[in-house]
Amino acid sequence: MDKKVTKVSPADPMDTIENMESPSHGKSLISLHYNEEAVDAENVGAAPVETMTYQQRWIRDNIKMRVCTKFVEKPTNVNSDLLPPVRVPGKGLPGIQSEAEPICRCGYPRSTHGQSLSSGTSGMEDWKVDTHTKATRTNAFGTVEFLGFGENERNYVRVDVDTKMKDMMELMMDVWGLEKPNLLISVTGGAKNFTMKQKLKEEFRRGLMKVARSTGAWIITGGTNAGVMKHVGEAVRDYGLVSASTNPIIVIGVATWGCIQNKEDLTDSECRGKWPASYRLGKKQRPKESFLDPNHTHFVLVDNGTQHQFGVEIPFRAWMENSIANMKTNTGKNASVYVPVVLLVLEGGPGTLETAHQAVANNTPIVIVQGSGRAADILAYAYQNSIGEEIGATDQEGKTKKITQTIFDASVEAEIRNQVEENFGKKNLVRHCEMVKETLKNRDLVTVFEFSIGGRGSSKDIDRAILQALLRANKDQIFDQLKLALAWNRIDIAKSEIFTDDRFIQPSMLFEIMQSALILNRVTFVELLMDNGVNLKDFLTKKRLLKLYNHINKNTQLYQLLDKIRRKNGNEKYISLVDVGCLIQDLIGDFYTPWYLLDPKVRDLDVEYLLDGVSAKCMGMPGIKKGILSMATGQKQETVENELLTSDEYQVPDFDNPFQELFLWAVLLNRQEMAKILWKGGKDATAAALVASGMLNSLSRQTDDTELAKKLKENSQEFSNLAIAVLNECYDVEEKKAQNLLIRELEHWGAATCVLLAVESNNKKFISQTACQTLLNNVWMGHLSLDNQLLQLLLCVFIPPLIFPVIKFKGDSDQDGIENLQEKGVLRDKKRKLEKQKTLSSIPVKEEKEDPQVDYESKPSNLSFWKKLYYFYTAPVIIFAHNVLSYVIFLGLYSYILLVKFNKDVSNEEIILIIWVFSIFAEEVRQLLSQYSIYERITIYRTSTNQNASHIINPSASNNTQSFRGKNHSFHPPQKMQSSSTKNFNTKLHSYITDPWNIVDVATIFIFVMGIVLRFLRFDSTLEAARCVMALNLVIFFFRILHIFSVHKQLGPKLVMIGRMLKDLLYFIIILMVFVVSYSIAAYSVMYPNSELSIVLVYNVMRLGYWNLYGELFLEDIEREEPDCSFDDSVYSNGSLPRCPSAVSRYAVPILMGFYVLFCNILLLNLLIAMFSNTYQIVQENTDQYWCFQRYRLIYEYYTRPTLAPPLILISHMALFIRWIFGKCSFCLSSQPSDLIKRFSSDKARELVQWENMIADAFMNRLELEEKKNIENRVINTQESIHELFFKLDELQDLQATSGSSGQAPISKAPVNQVVRMPPQMDKRLLALEEQMQQSTVALNWIMKILQEQEKNTRVAPMLEDKRENEKQKKEKDKALVKNTVEERKRLNYKARLPCYPQSLINRFPVPDHKVSWEIPFPEYDPVIYEAPEVKEHPYWADTIDLIFMKPEERIGKIKFNEYDDLNKVNRKSYVGTYQVQDGLPLNPTGRTGLIGRGLLGRYGPNHCGDPIVTRWKRDDIGKVVMKEGKKVLEFVAIFRKDNKLWSIPGGMCEPGQKVSQCLKAEFTEEALGSLVEDSNMEEKIKSDLKIMMEEGEEIYKGICDDPRNTDNSWLETVVFNYHDDTGKVLHPFLLRAGETVEAASWLEVSSSLMLHSSHLYYVQLVAEKLNAFF
Repeated sequence: MDKKVTKVSPADPMDTIENMESPSHGKSLISLHYNEEAVDAENVGAAPVETMTYQQRWIRDNIKMRVCTKFVEKPTNVNSDLLPPVRVPGKGLPGIQSEAEPICRCGYPRSTHGQSLSSGTSGMEDWKVDTHTKATRTNAFGTVEFLGFGENERNYVRVDVDTKMKDMMELMMDVWGLEKPNLLISVTGGAKNFTMKQKLKEEFRRGLMKVARSTGAWIITGGTNAGVMKHVGEAVRDYGLVSASTNPIIVIGVATWGCIQNKEDLTDSECRGKWPASYRLGKKQRPKESFLDPNHTHFVLVDNGTQHQFGVEIPFRAWMENSIANMKTNTGKNASVYVPVVLLVLEGGPGTLETAHQAVANNTPIVIVQGSGRAADILAYAYQNSIGEEIGATDQEGKTKKITQTIFDASVEAEIRNQVEENFGKKNLVRHCEMVKETLKNRDLVTVFEFSIGGRGSSKDIDRAILQALLRANKDQIFDQLKLALAWNRIDIAKSEIFTDDRFIQPSMLFEIMQSALILNRVTFVELLMDNGVNLKDFLTKKRLLKLYNHINKNTQLYQLLDKIRRKNGNEKYISLVDVGCLIQDLIGDFYTPWYLLDPKVRDLDVEYLLDGVSAKCMGMPGIKKGILSMATGQKQETVENELLTSDEYQVPDFDNPFQELFLWAVLLNRQEMAKILWKGGKDATAAALVASGMLNSLSRQTDDTELAKKLKENSQEFSNLAIAVLNECYDVEEKKAQNLLIRELEHWGAATCVLLAVESNNKKFISQTACQTLLNNVWMGHLSLDNQLLQLLLCVFIPPLIFPVIKFKGDSDQDGIENLQEKGVLRDKKRKLEKQKTLSSIPVKEEKEDPQVDYESKPSNLSFWKKLYYFYTAPVIIFAHNVLSYVIFLGLYSYILLVKFNKDVSNEEIILIIWVFSIFAEEVRQLLSQYSIYERITIYRTSTNQNASHIINPSASNNTQSFRGKNHSFHPPQKMQSSSTKNFNTKLHSYITDPWNIVDVATIFIFVMGIVLRFLRFDSTLEAARCVMALNLVIFFFRILHIFSVHKQLGPKLVMIGRMLKDLLYFIIILMVFVVSYSIAAYSVMYPNSELSIVLVYNVMRLGYWNLYGELFLEDIEREEPDCSFDDSVYSNGSLPRCPSAVSRYAVPILMGFYVLFCNILLLNLLIAMFSNTYQIVQENTDQYWCFQRYRLIYEYYTRPTLAPPLILISHMALFIRWIFGKCSFCLSSQPSDLIKRFSSDKARELVQWENMIADAFMNRLELEEKKNIENRVINTQESIHELFFKLDELQDLQATSGSSGQAPISKAPVNQVVRMPPQMDKRLLALEEQMQQSTVALNWIMKILQEQEKNTRVAPMLEDKRENEKQKKEKDKALVKNTVEERKRLNYKARLPCYPQSLINRFPVPDHKVSWEIPFPEYDPVIYEAPEVKEHPYWADTIDLIFMKPEERIGKIKFNEYDDLNKVNRKSYVGTYQVQDGLPLNPTGRTGLIGRGLLGRYGPNHCGDPIVTRWKRDDIGKVVMKEGKKVLEFVAIFRKDNKLWSIPGGMCEPGQKVSQCLKAEFTEEALGSLVEDSNMEEKIKSDLKIMMEEGEEIYKGICDDPRNTDNSWLETVVFNYHDDTGKVLHPFLLRAGETVEAASWLEVSSSLMLHSSHLYYVQLVAEKLNAFF
């Protein structure tokens, strides 16, 4: 149908509460009930779709409201004076009801229905929601702003009571954008304002908000500003909105639209919503209306077309909570759990009792806040004074199980009745009392929060009570409990309730929880799971690690980096471990190759198969993957395919070091706390911390997010500090092992060393530590002793014969060890070392015998002549001295040639200079080709291990590696590594040019070559040009000598300052040139207009502005006049006279120059000085670190440099080349020792790692202890103690005030179990007195018993006799009250009027006790229609005709009632006589039930069944009948039902044509005996005895059964027989076993405290009376 669309402008901002009486607002008011003219709901408030937002469009299209379609006037005898005034436009002032305004039965006035609506007769026509209302587009939605309560806007929507829950979930999750909850807290209680104790109120609010914040819960309330809803709103206001948590508190108010005051402020006549709607809370609340609470975050206003009818939202709210509970939490695929629901009961009336009763019936746990009043206190009293008795029962398999049965003593039941009557009156008294009892039928679902001294009444306990209630409800499901605790992120609950000492959890059960904990970044849970048996080697497989990397959030930095690499590597779907390895290598450096890139089993994984379960073969891909797999495994392709398809886990082995893999994952994700936990549990603490520091530092440089970069740098620094701390701890304990840690080849970290990791990550602070510097000192001195002074070394350099008497070598004396180092001040103070060792005394330190190749102390002391000579000249310090001396001579020679010998003839000096420079060039080439020569050893190591297809270091493979020292040996990789070496050339080149001094070297050599080329051209002009170039080259060569100063502690940092200041100067020049160029062009254009374009012009222009900076103002040029200059172009063009400046320039240019000099000389130059000062300060603060780092590079350079200095270094180069040739021919390299990298044997490496881990653990433990003892934590603990003390004092004062007051007694008349702490001595004395009194009582009872038996004195003391008599009378009175309650409950049809119909979400229409009978008028009675789905399918036990859905005239004659139905073979006669049939439907003789149809029953009218009560006398161990109160105790056979978890009599429905006696026997055998009769020899005897007992049964009851399944048109009628075995011989031989339809079977003791299904307790009472048994 074509629709006419009218363009409507947005809502008028003036249409607010102040303008309610305007005509425009009248439309909004009338829109409360739509006019009948709007027949098509789609035309109401039509507006262009393109002008609305997605939220507006979605709500308009999917959400409806309900409006009345027929006016039926309400009778005038209704209390209209209690109704609130209705605002009707044009009919008086607002708030004053028109006298002539009739009211419809829907509650709205006639004027809101429109003129065209049909009208019914006043009071004569029934008005029903189903038939007199319709759904139409909602007119109230958007956001609401509460005037006077801040500017926060809350979402609200008016919805139809029949709105689909699917639409509601989409509204909340997609349209409103709410996150999935991990918990749903439904708060119920008093709808009117009530008061609580101040402390209880504070703790309730704080605890509720704590549980909501910590678990990400949703809170659902009634949404109005009264009662419990107001308390929840104030909790959000006081504790939720002011919290620092990023998770918002979600509080959803579900209220009845017709009961909202000022609801017209929320409507929009155009159905476009209000954004926002201004809502004001008035000062006076009208009857039957309530204001919305301003502290809720969302409002769902339920509309059924009526006004002033409370409770409309109750079924809608139940359906919505059920839909939320069917969602799953966001805790991972395998650890997700359905959203748990808990009901919080606070105060309340009869409606609260019904809500709690229904929650327990639906297996929803409830938490009762004791002390809040009324319903909550009644439930708390009943729970605390009832007893949970465990009953042993037999299940279907014959196993014994414990079932808890709640037992109410007669006195407790009487007290409950009194409290209910006192608080709620006598109306529906039995109904309310039974609800209290049945609410407690499953005690595991009920938790009472008791606020008392010494009890659980602290600020942290109400949240624990809520969470513990949910765990108790799932106490047998440990895995579900863990899921809940993980979803809530409540580690305290997991520790106290799940991981207890009496419970063992299989570690394999925790793997999925561990996976989810890692993904969700639950650090404490990961630590807890590892402490409780989760072994990461068993847990972490390649599949799980791949899942972790592929569950990364797409908006994270890691995902973006990995995604680039993934696409570059050609992976289409998933991130592989190869991608991760490439990223790690990019972050750390090319020297580091993760084993992900080496191990073919990892490199060639079929990731899609691991994650999707589909192999390459199944996907029909080419044989690429298959070929790779066969090459990696060495198996045939067919074998690989078969293993690929048959293995569940792709046969992926566990990781050797799973802590490392997870640690890298956590570091890449920047999860600092998680990474620290995994770092503590892993190996190689120092190396791991260095890797993490380097990776985080690299990540910080690759992001543009300032905050993220800052966080990454902070985390990087933290790991760097951890590495330094562990290294220092190790060094303080044992120096030698600490140095071994620095140079040990790390098998799990790319075969690098700690020193190498620190250098590559630019960790200056780590290199500056004493341990590293001591190592560098040893490397710097080589085999020379550290005792040698600098003067001694220089003297021996110039006079070599002095080497033997002057120079000391390592190993010459026993004093070259720690004592000499202490004299040098290298080691830390001895006293501090002893203190550290005392702290770490628990660490076993084993003396290690070092490898002789690096342990200089183990060298023999008698060195030979040639050995000493070799050690002296190969020491790096001597090589450095020779190179410095050589370089000084080189500069002297170069200077001499330029000053004296540089002419056309080539001198011998020049030839020597050329050879010298060529030797320098050759050394640079060698450095380039052997860049990081020690790292080459790592590459060879990777290749050798890769050839074995293993990533584990093999200590025996050391012969296949090369520890290179360039001054002694050449380097050549094996032939198999040629491609790798070629590939690494780019890396070497990049590493070479990143060193600024190498760039200087290249520049000097290049300029020198230019000068030599110009020098040999033999032209006078080229010779002069060569002289200039060579002079410039000499300057650069002189600059190169600055590199030598790096070794000096004071001069070295100054070089860093110069380098940084050059960078600052470069940035400054860029800024300065803006001013220079602008001024120069402006001034020159004014002085010399219309100049010719040439190179000279550019020079002259820039010359003017540049030299002004240095004080050259060129005033003579500006002020020059004729005849000293000329304006003639021909004159100044040939250079005869300079050009005269223009006349105006004499005034303009000096002024312009003044401003220019002011800005540049004063402002900019001072800025440059400030920049230089800042750079100086930064470097000066870290002078030692910069010097130590520079010193390392210098030491490493000369450690790898050939022994001879230029130009003799060419000899070393030739020797290296020859060795390279021989190495290439023999395909091998000789192994030489290295001082910077060492591979230990597996035993020694393991011992060293364990030693490091022990020290790291001890350090972390000591750090944690120190943190706990710091002043901040001590202040917090003291504050908590003081708070607890004040809290207890306040409670004591409250108790004293309560006990001393003479006012009205509290609701709970029974004493509350208050626990008061007292001094230990008094407590012991009271315990002793109590024990003595008990012993005295026992002795007196024994004496009185003996005296009575001897009949010497049978008279009891008068006082005791009176007391006993009073107690006896009270007990009899209570028992009589309980008995009357059972009978009254049966009479009032209580079970058939329970609010929630069994096995459904249908709620009955409420029927009060006094309106049950059909004879009593009940015009408001509107029962719900319901027939179960299984009944509608027309099984054999159900009628095939659905009368309820037929018209009354069609029902006549379809089924014959009050007689035997021959067609269906069903007896439709009632045991109670003839029943009424109205409109073709039978009426329940007992009265109204609130529901019509058949429900779960199959037949209209009576449904006959049979209930056998099989009894015997309870006997003790010796066979004697047990007596109570002078009567025998009776036992009966009971079954535990699966549907409602209640004990009942084993009975059932009669099949068509089946006799009741047959039904009784069949049901008893089926439900109570099960399949236990298996012995063929005993079967006949048991059947015979059972037949005899069944024949002797006695009818106890015959009539209607009060059953929850009953409806107005279908009800149960039963015949109850008692089969009593008086001797016990018949029932003794066979045991009970539950049948298939029940959960358990057992013998129960007959008692009035039992809670049984339906009316079974009444039948048991009749049996007990017949047999005169105890009840």
